[in-house]
Amino acid sequence: MEKYSATDLRGEFAMTLKGFMHEMYNWEVSYYQKSINAFGSDLSEVDLEEVMRKDLLKIFRQYVVEEGRNYERLENLVCGRNPDYDEDNDEVEIINRDEKKVSVIIKKTKGLIAVFRLSFVMIDGVFMVEGRDLKSGQKWHKTYV
Repeated sequence: MEKYSATDLRGEFAMTLKGFMHEMYNWEVSYYQKSINAFGSDLSEVDLEEVMRKDLLKIFRQYVVEEGRNYERLENLVCGRNPDYDEDNDEVEIINRDEKKVSVIIKKTKGLIAVFRLSFVMIDGVFMVEGRDLKSGQKWHKTYV
């Protein structure tokens, strides 16, 4: 097993992981605050959700394979004060790596302490998120990206 921080990784896979985590972090931080601000204003929740979904879909199309539960986040648009993906604070550990597939464990160090696994697969020369599993006790459960 190889241990890294997300910022220490190198190569094509590293660019994908860092890019994905960076984009998701920015999306969540931006829209968490906009959602909070919308509670006390005349902004339409429907309009805000439409923009949130459009921006998230752009990220997903670049980084995430459209299969299984991967795109379910587009339905519920989950945003939290402590983002799911935080390349500066999360602990990233590569647990499986070959030419076409890479799996990493991401341990949250801020907010609710959670552990999840991201699986990547190379498609047409580009690594994409193939799935995400959340660890509960000793078991892994499939969840949305």
